[in-house]
Amino acid sequence: MFRRFDNRAGHYALLVIVWAVLCLPNLGGPSLWDIDEGNNAECAQEMYESGNFIVPTFNYKLRLDKPVLLYWLQALAYHICGINEFSARLPSALASLWTLLILYELGRRLFDRSTALWAGLILASSIAFCAAAHFANPDALLNLCILLSMWCFWEHYTRRGWWLLGTGAACGLGMLAKGPVALILPMATATLFLFVGRELRRWWDRRLLGAVFVCTLIAAPWYVWVGLETKGEWLAGFFWKHNIERAMGVLENHSGPFFYYGLVLLVGLAPWSVFAGPTLWHVLKKIDFGGRGVSASRFPPTGALTRPTRLVTQFLLCWVAVWLVFFTVVRTKLPNYILPAYPALALLTASFLEDWRCGRIALPAWVMPVGLACLALAGLGISAGLLLAGDVLPWTLPGRRLPGLERGAWLGGIFLLGAAAAGWCIRRGRRGGLIGCVATAGMVFTAALAFWGVNLVDRFKAPRPLVRALPEDHLRREVRVGAIGYFQPSLVFYCQREVQCPENAVRILEFLYTPLPVYLFVSEEMWRQLQAIVPASYRLVSHHLDLYSGREVLLLTNEPAD
Repeated sequence: MFRRFDNRAGHYALLVIVWAVLCLPNLGGPSLWDIDEGNNAECAQEMYESGNFIVPTFNYKLRLDKPVLLYWLQALAYHICGINEFSARLPSALASLWTLLILYELGRRLFDRSTALWAGLILASSIAFCAAAHFANPDALLNLCILLSMWCFWEHYTRRGWWLLGTGAACGLGMLAKGPVALILPMATATLFLFVGRELRRWWDRRLLGAVFVCTLIAAPWYVWVGLETKGEWLAGFFWKHNIERAMGVLENHSGPFFYYGLVLLVGLAPWSVFAGPTLWHVLKKIDFGGRGVSASRFPPTGALTRPTRLVTQFLLCWVAVWLVFFTVVRTKLPNYILPAYPALALLTASFLEDWRCGRIALPAWVMPVGLACLALAGLGISAGLLLAGDVLPWTLPGRRLPGLERGAWLGGIFLLGAAAAGWCIRRGRRGGLIGCVATAGMVFTAALAFWGVNLVDRFKAPRPLVRALPEDHLRREVRVGAIGYFQPSLVFYCQREVQCPENAVRILEFLYTPLPVYLFVSEEMWRQLQAIVPASYRLVSHHLDLYSGREVLLLTNEPAD
C-alpha cells in the first residue's frame, strides 16, 4: 500500500472501494430468493403501500416471523429507489459497509491499524459475509448491531465512561432487527469474558442500568404497539414459535449434526479458512483462561495496541464460542445464524497473519504450503462440483441437474491461480505478498460469483418469469390470482397483489369456477389431478421449471387468447 494512504482515511477509502466492488454490482439483478427474500420484500412492500408501519403482513395476512427494522429500511429504499430487488437488498448492503468500518475501528483498538485493515479485507472477501450483503433478510443488520455492541462493550471495559449506553442502543436496534438473540448473546459474551477474567463485579455498574434503559427505549415502543394492535397475537407467535420452538425443536426441516456449524464456518470464511489450523494454534498460544483481568490504565487511552494480548484473544474467543455453542445447542439450524461470529474470526485470522508477516511468530516450513494446497483443492472442488451439477461429466451425483452450471467451472480456477501466486511469493520470502494474493483471490471470486455466477442459477427460478406472462393490465381490473400445489413467497411480490391459495376441494372448486378472470399457478403434477374438474375453458399461458422443487410449474387462465 502506498505510504501516503497508510492511515485511517486511506484505509477507509480502500474498504469502501472493496465493499462497492463486492457488494453493489448486480445487487438487484437476480430475482428474489425464496423463501426469505420473498417474504421480507413483500412484507415491506405491503407496509409501504398501506402506510401501516407497525403490523407486519405477508400476502395481506399477519406475519409473525421477524421484527420490523428490516421492513422499515426496505420501505425507505422503496420510496427512494422504487419497489424492486435492488431496494429490497440495499439495507443489507449498507449494513455490511458499516460493519466493515466498525470492524476496522475495533481492530485498531484491539491490535493495530495493519491488523485492522487486514481484518476488514478478510471479512469483506469471505463468502458468508458477501452473501449476507446481497440477501434481503435481517442477518446483515443483526451482524452490524452485534459488532457495534461488542465494540462499545470493549470501549467501556478499557476506557470506562458511558460506552455501555452504546451497547444498549445496539442491542435495542438488534431487538428490532432479529429479536431476543440480539440481547441475550452479547450479554452472554460479555458475562463469559468477565467470568474468565474473574471480573464479574464489573456488572455492578450504574451505567448498566442506563444501557438497559436505552435498549428498552429503542425496542419496547414497537413491541408494545404491535402487541396492542394484534391483541397479543404477534407477540405470542413470534416469541413462542419463532424463538422458543425454534430453539427446542426442528422447524421447517432445518436440522443438522453437532459439527454443522464447524463446517459452515469453514465454508463461510473461505478462502481464509485455509488458515484455520495455524490461526487456532496462534489463539491457543495467546490464551490464558487462568489470567486476571486488566485495568483500563494498562490500555493506551488514544488508540491501538501494538501487539495482541491474552485478554484480547480471550475476548474474541469468548465471542466466537458463545455463538458457536449456543446455535449448536439450538435444534433448528441455518448457516446464517452464526454470521455475527465472523467479525471475531476475521480479527483472529488477521492477528495471526499480521504476526506471521512481521516475523513475530515462527511456523514450521510446511504450514503455509499446506494451507495453499487446501486453497487449490477448494478451487478444484468448486470446478468439479459445477461440472457435475451441470451434468457434463460421465459420473453422476444424486439430485437434480442444472444444465449450464458447467459454464461457471472457471470460478474454481480463481483459487487455483491465487494459490499458485501465493506459493511463488512464499518461495521468495514475500509474506505480505502471500496474504495479498489470497485476499485478491477471495475478492475476485466473490465478485465474480455475485456479478455473474448467481445468474447461472437465477434462470431456473420460476416466479419472476411466470408473473411476467400475466397481462399488463391485471392490476387495473378485477382479476383473481391463485396458486395450487405450488407456492413461493416471491410470487406475491412480483404479482403485487394477493395470491389466493385454496387449501381444500371445496375452495378449489369455488376458485376455479368463479365468473371472474382467473390466473392460476399450479404444479404439473397437481394439474394432472385437477384436469377432471377444471373447466375446459382453462388454457396454458406459460410454464417454467422451479429451482427449489425441481417441478414444472404452469400458469393457466380461463381468459380467451387474444
